[in-house]
Amino acid sequence: MVWQHRIISALAVSFYCLFVMLAPVHAGTPITERIAVEAGVKNEVTKDLAVPYNPLDSLSGRTCLDGRPVADFQGDIVEYWANLECSYCGIQEPVQAQRNNPDMCIVVRHIPANQYGDSMKKALSYEAVKLFSVNAANLFWDAVVPKTTLGIPAPYEAALLMALQEAAISPEKFTETLTKDASELVSQDVLAAQARISSTPTYILAGIRFTACDFKASELPSALELAKKARKGDEDAKERIIKIITNGLMNETML
Repeated sequence: MVWQHRIISALAVSFYCLFVMLAPVHAGTPITERIAVEAGVKNEVTKDLAVPYNPLDSLSGRTCLDGRPVADFQGDIVEYWANLECSYCGIQEPVQAQRNNPDMCIVVRHIPANQYGDSMKKALSYEAVKLFSVNAANLFWDAVVPKTTLGIPAPYEAALLMALQEAAISPEKFTETLTKDASELVSQDVLAAQARISSTPTYILAGIRFTACDFKASELPSALELAKKARKGDEDAKERIIKIITNGLMNETML
């Protein structure tokens, strides 16, 4: 019977060790949260890769951040989905990435929401000013978007007045552009975002949604290369993308 006692004791020790190892992943802990988030990200990335990505079909009439028309562009298209009242949706890093990578075309797309107050007005104003001056539009964006979660943006009216003066736009011409061209672009974005864009900022790289990813200018080309590899079937690249997006959603360092 001694041997039976030893087996029972060994099993007891084994179960205790297993319990200690699994204890940190009970519901409500960071580990279980990460597992759940990562599983959701993997599912979304898999869905994105299952759908062909043809950005030129839906981006006609758009321009890159440096003003070049998308229709004539021969390089990589990057969609930057943002809300101008999202504190993480800065314009400086995307603009710098555009300047550093002329073979890349970064296209701003908007997902304004009612709970963000003036986000719709800011989106419309940005697109209207951009049709006259890319620089003035980007200055407007940088002025009105909060710099941190507690940041206070510049007053909308003051920032818009400065942008109109910078671009030498008359109020009448601005109003006409706002109600026609800018309204059409933002309306297209609102429709396209439904059931597809859940948070900002979101980059779409090679058809893969990088949700909650606030890339630095130097990081965007690396993420794009991973997305292109994953689109070609590279499983390692896919796993790295899942980790990047998961880290973004968990407010951790992405790359």
